[in-house]
Amino acid sequence: KDIITGKKFETKLWNASKFVFMNLKDYKNKKPAKLEKIDELFLRKLNSLIKSVTQGFENYEYSRAKSLTEQFFWNIFCDNYLEIVKKRIYNEKGQKKQSAQHTLYVSLLTILKLISPIVPFITEEIYQEYFKKFEKDKSIHLSEWPKYAKETRKEDELDLFIEILAKVRQEKTNNKKAMNTEIVLTIEDKDYKKIAEMLDDLKDVSNAKEIKKGKFRVEFV
Repeated sequence: KDIITGKKFETKLWNASKFVFMNLKDYKNKKPAKLEKIDELFLRKLNSLIKSVTQGFENYEYSRAKSLTEQFFWNIFCDNYLEIVKKRIYNEKGQKKQSAQHTLYVSLLTILKLISPIVPFITEEIYQEYFKKFEKDKSIHLSEWPKYAKETRKEDELDLFIEILAKVRQEKTNNKKAMNTEIVLTIEDKDYKKIAEMLDDLKDVSNAKEIKKGKFRVEFV
């Protein structure tokens, strides 16, 4: 069972890396002047992960460090963030696209570094295949461990965004609709205000023609 689980994780790690770099062909490895709000919040959540995983390793809690990184990779990075920025990566130009590219690059490299003590071979292979041309280190295992900043603010808006998206997905599943089915989405007024800067990304990932204020509702077009 553990071998099957490990194989699934490594396959997903490889495929996610392949997808990311398919969309980084014009990436200049530079941070844009301004990050989109959801990218900024995602990197803040990544910062919290670095802190927790680092403390896990320092306290010899290897299974905790491994579990935290895997959960973040599967649930936050693959199931949500990759899906959220897909259309922005495909359709946008300029700063909006660069913001997503920068966030994808930084977050994938960080995830690889955090899990590299547990799965040293696949992480080194991905590093050599994709990151080596951008990075100065000969090996991921010779690179610097990710640093975390002291954060005082939480990532509540990102959690709310993911919560709304999960509810939309559930409504589509309940109604036997494909995930790319067009909808008109209505969300609570207080939630609308909280994620106002991320409405375009919510529209893209939920395939909503319109997002309105009111009692939560998903209408199929």
